[in-house]
This record gives sequence, C-alpha cells and structure tokens, in this order.
Amino acid sequence: MTPSPPFNQVMDLFKNAKQNSILLLNTEGTILALNPAFTLHFGYTEKDLTGKNFSVLFTIEDQKKGLPEKEIERVLNTTQSNDNNYLVDKNTVATWVSGESLLVKLAHEGIYILKVVENIHVQKASEISFKVLNDFNENVLATIRDAVIVLDENMSVIKANDAFLKLTRKEESLFPDLNFIEFLKQYDPHHRLTNGLKQAIHLQTAFSNKEIEIETLPGNKKIFEVTCTPLINSRNNRFLLVIHDITISKEMEKEREDTLGFVTHELRNPLTNLLLSNELMTEAIKENDLSEIRTILGRFERSVQRMNKMISGLSESTKIHSGIFELETSRFNFGNMLKEAMEVTQTLNPSFKIVVKGDADFSVVADHHRLIQVITNYLSNAIKYSNENKEVTLEISRTDVSVTVAVNDKGIGIPKESLPYIFERFFRVKKTRKIEGIGLGLYLCKQIIHAHKGDVWVESEENEGTTFYFSIPFEPGFISSNIDYFS
Repeated sequence: MTPSPPFNQVMDLFKNAKQNSILLLNTEGTILALNPAFTLHFGYTEKDLTGKNFSVLFTIEDQKKGLPEKEIERVLNTTQSNDNNYLVDKNTVATWVSGESLLVKLAHEGIYILKVVENIHVQKASEISFKVLNDFNENVLATIRDAVIVLDENMSVIKANDAFLKLTRKEESLFPDLNFIEFLKQYDPHHRLTNGLKQAIHLQTAFSNKEIEIETLPGNKKIFEVTCTPLINSRNNRFLLVIHDITISKEMEKEREDTLGFVTHELRNPLTNLLLSNELMTEAIKENDLSEIRTILGRFERSVQRMNKMISGLSESTKIHSGIFELETSRFNFGNMLKEAMEVTQTLNPSFKIVVKGDADFSVVADHHRLIQVITNYLSNAIKYSNENKEVTLEISRTDVSVTVAVNDKGIGIPKESLPYIFERFFRVKKTRKIEGIGLGLYLCKQIIHAHKGDVWVESEENEGTTFYFSIPFEPGFISSNIDYFS
C-alpha cells in the first residue's frame, strides 16, 4: 500500500504550481490555504479567503442551487468531483472555470480537499459566441422563404433550410444521402439546369436566373429561379443554391400583357361605338328623328365615360408609379367626407345598403378628394364582389394618433395565396377576371394612403367575405358638433 504523502511535501507542490490555481479545503469546505497561482489569476490573497467557506467563490445563483454543498458531498463520497461553473473573482467578476476537487489523506495530518481550478473563460466565451452565431445563422436560414441548400462537389445535399424540406417533401434525416441531381431529373427533362450546375461545380463559377418548374404539390406546379454560388471559404468545394419562387412574378408579367391586351380591346369597343354612333347620328339628323338622336347621345355619353374612366386610371397609376404625385391637404371633417363618398357610391348602386358603424365626428388634415377616391373604391369593390349580398359595412375607429376605416362585404372572398399581392399594380384574382376592372384601383388606394403616411391591409376568407382597411394619422383635437352625418 502506498503511504500517504507528508503534509510538507504536498504544501511544497501546492505553492510551486505556476499554472494551476489550487485551494486547500477541509472536509466542510473551509478554505485553509491558496497558492500564488490562485492569487495571480483571481486576485484573492490568503488574508481575503483563509477561514471562509469556499462557497463565497460561487455566484449567488449557484449558491441558491446548493452547488458548493453538492460538490463537497461528491468528493467525500467518491473521492473526487469535476465541475464547470462560474467563479467570482476579487473584483466580483464572474469567470468561467473548470475545476477538479480531490480527497487527499495526508500522513499524520488528516483528510483534506484539494480544489484545482483552471480559468477557461476565454475558451467558454468563444464557445458561447460561436453557438450564438450558429443559432443566429440557423434562425435566419429558417426564416428565409427561399429554398436554400448547400451541395458538395458530388451534388449531395449537405445542409438545407425548412423551405427546401417543404419544397421537396423530404426529411432532414435523409441528408446527405439525397443527391440534388436525382431530385432534378423529374423536373429538368432537357438537362438545362443540371448541365449548368455541373459546369459551375467543375469550373468553380456561379450562375443565376436559371428557371425550373417544380410540382410542389400534386397538380400544383410553380416556377423557380435558381442561383448557384461557390462558397469561397469552403475547403471542401461546397456550393450555395438559392431557389426563389417567381410564380407570382411570372403570373403578374402575363397579367400585365393580358391587361394591355384587355385595355386595347376595351378602348377599341367604345371607339367603335363612337364611330358607329356618329354615323347613326348623321342619319338621324338628316331625318330629324329626335327620339333616335336622344338614344344615340345616351350611348355616346356612356362610351365616353367608359373611356374616360379607363384612361384616368391608367394615367393616375402611371403618374404615381413614376413618383409624380402630390397631396393637396386641408383640414376637413371626416364624417362629411365619408358621407360624400357614400352618396357617390349609393347613387351608382341604389339597390345596395351601406351600414355605418363608429363615430366620424372629428377633423383630419388630409387630401379630401383622394380619401373620397379610396373610400369609393373600397365600397365599389365590396359591392362588385358581394356575390349578390346587398349589404356592405363601413366601420370607423380611432385612437389618439390615427383613424382606421374598414369596409366589409360578405362576398366571394380572396384566395389566401393572392392576399399578399392584392394591392399590386395590374394584379387581379383569377376568379374575378370576368368582372370589369383592370387591377389599378387598389394599387392607387395603397399609394394614396402611403402618401398620407398611413397603411392599407386586407383580411379575407374565400366564400366568407373580405374586409379592406386603411389607417392614416391625424392631428389631435376632437371636433364635436352633435351632427348625425349618416342619417
């Protein structure tokens, strides 16, 4: 049996250690001595700590958890204990340390505990920073709507975000067994993207704007734009692929072309009617047929109004889209303005009922004409897409800083996938394309409200109805005149 080392021999080793910070404790955790290295690394002198329980070196949180007592208990039961936690130095700074406590039996002296402590704060801080950065990158990657993947030189998928998993309907556990070329086969029959990808990997070059159509769900195909970029700092020849959904963009591009064709066609019709009406008018004048003349004049006027409405919409949208747009603001009563907008709409749609909720008896500083334009557009849309439901609701609410208007119908609703684009220029929902319109009204509304430093939004459920909102700021100062504006 190896004899226990004498106390003086242990103390010599204890004091001469240059790198390791060491405490000598009794079995109750009272500090009996500390070596010079401990003073060097943590600032305490023997006078500061001798006679105190080593728990003073733990943070308040760790003391509450009972970590000092648990450490003593482990050492006494198993002869040693390892730990990773904070040590509070003399300046009350919490420093991350790695510690090992050993039960030592010294000849003729009794039983003691040697606690060897290593300062690992820089290493731990680096680990935490790396983890935080990695978590941040993972979180950013997870929130990106585009499918993002990392490929190796064999085109195996090394890393992918949730958007790619959703696109391919694959499990992450399949990586890296999933080969991207195998995935492409069913969607790239002419090998355009496949060959471009192989060349980019071989030559360590990038490419962009390569299109591919992928069936994301049975019977539902979407168009994607693929970009490939070599990862410059990668030692393993890895490549970043971004797969961006451009389906809506392509549909809007087609929609614009269709719209221009539609506008051309629609302008041709009233022009043809005008020419025909002109010929008929000439004949009616010759025959002095006043009844026919009145009929032709009515037709003439309707054709001119239709052309004027279409040309005005196109002109305004072009002007706003080009940034040539100024508000003509004044102070006016919001309720009076709403009443005016409702009267215009009601005159054109006498069979519909507009139900008003909320109080509009306050003043705003805004463009009176433009707000009427927005509200009449909201009301007209609610009526147009009401699916024969003869009632729409206009609701006004306000806070200390803004007023919000909501127009609700119980009509055909808007598909969920179309909602983000409903205020875009020329955008029209597929199922409404047979209804008169060229997709400019809501775009103009959005631009007008944004010019007022306000916001527009929409909520809708198919076949349940739609609510369009706008909100604008207004100057405080409620004007009460006890007038019922909507009677």
